[in-house]
Parts: sequence; C-alpha cells; structure tokens
Amino acid sequence: MSRRARLIAGFAVALLAVGGFLWAVGPEAVLAELASADLAVLSVGFLGVVAALAAWSEAVRRLLASTGHSVRGRRYRSAYLSGEFLKQVLPMGQSGGPVLMSYTLSRETAAPYESTLAAASVFAFLNVVASLVLAVAGLALLVATRRGPSGTVLRTVLVAMVAVTAVVLALTSLAAYRRATLERIALGVAAGLRRTVGRVSARAETALAPEPIEDAVERFAGAVDDLTGDRRRVGTAVALAVVGWCCFLLPMYTSFHAIGEPVPYAMVVFVVPVVTLLNVVPLPGGLGGFEVALAGVTAAIAPVDLPTATAAVFLFRLSNYWFVVLLGGLAAASLSVRVSDPPPIVPVEDDEGV
Repeated sequence: MSRRARLIAGFAVALLAVGGFLWAVGPEAVLAELASADLAVLSVGFLGVVAALAAWSEAVRRLLASTGHSVRGRRYRSAYLSGEFLKQVLPMGQSGGPVLMSYTLSRETAAPYESTLAAASVFAFLNVVASLVLAVAGLALLVATRRGPSGTVLRTVLVAMVAVTAVVLALTSLAAYRRATLERIALGVAAGLRRTVGRVSARAETALAPEPIEDAVERFAGAVDDLTGDRRRVGTAVALAVVGWCCFLLPMYTSFHAIGEPVPYAMVVFVVPVVTLLNVVPLPGGLGGFEVALAGVTAAIAPVDLPTATAAVFLFRLSNYWFVVLLGGLAAASLSVRVSDPPPIVPVEDDEGV
C-alpha cells in the first residue's frame, strides 16, 4: 500500500473513531455546547498556537545554529511548518517527528541532514522534559488548591507520571553512561516484539530488526551527548519549549471559557501533556484516541460533564490540530513538499508492508 493510500485510510479510520465517540457521548448535547461557543474568546486560542509554533521553531533554529549552521527567515519558518504538517498527517508521524522535521529543514535550507536531525532529536527530547515539568507543576497546584484529582484517580495519575518520568530518566542515564546496556535492552525488547507483532506485520518485523534498532539507539545517544555539551544552549531551548507549551495549551483553556464552563488553567497544564505523552494511537495526529482520552480524563477531573468536556476538546482540536495542519499544508504547498516525498519513518525493505 502506498503512503498516500495509507494516509487516506488512516484519516478515514480516525474520523470514524471520532464520529463513534461523538455518537456514544450524545451528539445533541455536544452540538448544543458547540453552538453556544463565543468565537471572540475562541480566537485567542488560535493566536496561542501561532505563538507556540514560533517559540518551538526558534528553539530548533538555535539548536541548529550551535552546530555551525545559521538559518532564519521565511523559508526556514515555512520548512519548520512543513515538518509539523508531515508530523500531523502521517500515521506514526509523532513518533517519527525528528526524521520528518530534519527532512524538511535540510531540504529547504543549507543545513545538512545530519545537523538538522541532531537539532530536531535534541529538541524532541527537551520538549518531552518540558511537558513533564509543566504537568508536575499543574498537578501540584491543583492538589494544593484542592481542585484536582483525589483518591483512586490521583493515585493512578501519579503512578503513570512517575512511570513516564522514570523511563525518560532511565533511558537518558543509560544513553549517557551505559550505552551498551541500553542497546542490549533495546535489542531484547525488539526481539520479543518481532516474535509477536512481527508475525502479523512484515513492516513491523523489518522495523524491529537489529540494524534499525541499533541506529535508533545511536541517534538517541548522540542527542544525549549533544545535551550535555552546552548547558546554556540547552537551558534556552528548554525555556522556549516551556513557553511554547504554555501557549499551545491556551486553546484548551479558552475553549472551556468559550462555552461558558471555565476550568483552572492548572488543570489544562496538567491534563493535556499527560494525555499527549500516553497517547500511542498510530493514526494521523492521534485522531480518535486523543479526543476520547482527553475528554474522558478532563471529565473525571474537572467539574464538567462528558458532553461539555467533549465539546471543549473538539474546539481545542480545531486550533491544536486542524489549524496546525492548515498552516503546515500552506507552507508545504509553497515549498512543494509532498507527503509521498519524505523518507520512511522507520527503514523498510518492502512498502507493501502490513
């Protein structure tokens, strides 16, 4: 199956999932909430997304400059937005974000692919760290003000956050000090997945072969090495990542205000990064799974019912996803970047695949 066909199939499945969720929640109640939305308040969220993309692109630009390649101007911004477009529309695009971003940046600027891949990989890691920091801060504020989760929900959330943080720290430590151990663990996990998932997917079996796994470990370890080289550069990138996240989360806050059901900004800062980190649905932009998870978690934590949470999430996704796709698509069109052009997210021998 060609990449274009997989793209169409992915969107079709995602939209069916969103439609099924809407039907289960109750379309009349959700649509009534959407119809009452204040467009002036909602528009503020779109400005937040623009500011977030500007902050994140500046962080990548500064990381790339540290490799000796200075890029700037409209063409660089368009290349960055094109990378975001590919990340959002391709299945598994989020997991392969650094590869797609480095492709568009190296294609449209004078920076070589190796340098753009290093900058994009480092920033992807720092962005995860920034989201964890914000999620912890948001949860702490909610608990302190007694407006957050409690009981079983709180324990479940804390376990999930501790687990994700532990995995990030463990992988970073292994990459920095025990690279051989990290490679053995990665190869062992990949071997187990090949014996299970690989039996039903030729594409997965090829992607989990020793050579691509070793390459992935080497890229990750290289990114960690880059992180330890210049603390000032890393600090600036982390600050820009945090600013970007704060702006990117603004549409969720304004969406609740737009339908007359305000929630604490701390709740938004906590919920969205957690759901984003745990969302592993292999569909374009996580469509379907992300909406279900975010609406469900929000309804469980915030003092709103599920139809209200669903309406706010749908409004949030207008700016958080579809607006980004629109901006990125226009940028990609201006640079003639096509979804069939980028290299595969994982190395494959046969594109007839699954």
